[in-house]
Amino acid sequence: MKVEKFIAILQASGFGPITGVPCSIFKDLINYLQNEQIIKHYICSSEGEAMGLAGGFALARQLPVVYMQSDGLGNAINPLSSLQLLYKLPALLLISWRAEPGIKDAPQHKIMGETLRNLLKVFNIPYYVLEDDEHFLENSLRKAKQYVHESSTPVALIVKKGYFEKYNGTVKTDEKAGYIRLDYLNVLESFLQPTDIVLGATGFSGRELYQKMGIKSKFYMMGSMGCLASIGLGLCETDHRRRVFALDGDGALLMKMGTFSTIGYYKPANFIHILFNNSQYESTGGQKTASSVVNFSQVAKNCGYRSVLDTNNPAEFKKVLENIAQYDKPLFINIPVKSGTIAELGRPTDTPEAMRDTIQDLF
Repeated sequence: MKVEKFIAILQASGFGPITGVPCSIFKDLINYLQNEQIIKHYICSSEGEAMGLAGGFALARQLPVVYMQSDGLGNAINPLSSLQLLYKLPALLLISWRAEPGIKDAPQHKIMGETLRNLLKVFNIPYYVLEDDEHFLENSLRKAKQYVHESSTPVALIVKKGYFEKYNGTVKTDEKAGYIRLDYLNVLESFLQPTDIVLGATGFSGRELYQKMGIKSKFYMMGSMGCLASIGLGLCETDHRRRVFALDGDGALLMKMGTFSTIGYYKPANFIHILFNNSQYESTGGQKTASSVVNFSQVAKNCGYRSVLDTNNPAEFKKVLENIAQYDKPLFINIPVKSGTIAELGRPTDTPEAMRDTIQDLF
């Protein structure tokens, strides 16, 4: 379905504003919303935050729409149960069906893909699986609006992969000048020791780590967006002899920024936290994050990281690595990067269990 038509029908049905967290299935829809600005639209850092924003809109007697991928429903469950369902605040959930049964997708989506409909049933949230038909969408929204008016609680539309047609408008991004992540990963690899552990965040950072860096003790965190630094802390606290490098992204870090304070409190003396900041959710289509208003280095410093650095080119990064022993840990390195990766960047072929075993065998 054309995104223009979808939004027109949504508005005609009385729903809006729109908020949520990007997913590749929604790429064209979000790009259209950001470019055309014909309806109020807010990208949030987490699905739970989006539900809170939707709660505010509902208190103001609006009918908000919250988009998320099926995995993201997990982040939304707490506010759904203790905000929307408790206070009886309506919302239209627009959920992309990742790993729909019978459809191949990344491994991290499998469990939620299989249980999505049952999970909605457990919470008594009725749903409609959209078909590529305008009349079906109109009828589904009519039923959804009737339901939210009668129950004052959420209803869901499930969107399959390929539902939206490609949006051909020019995508506006906050593109940064400079270097891409791989320029820095190539420098980092030459300084790694066999005892080091390198963690990669979900998305391109982790996929590049797995495909382009030869170190054996590496871990690609599929899904679990925002949890990378916490995993690093757990490893550091278990074995103080190994250096742990966490390759994070700004969208992921925004999702669970509270981890900054936890790391600053416990101060792991072997933790190196590297942020590749391109102000985008690059792997889902380049949608803007809110990182343009965040001074991550200052946040890390205020939260108790012992050393905080900013570097703007691979040569500076190399000097930091050459002298890394002199910096007290935890060390935070903020690196602005521009978007871009190798052509046809695939996903790792190792199973999640094999990735787990690679790290567990070190302990």
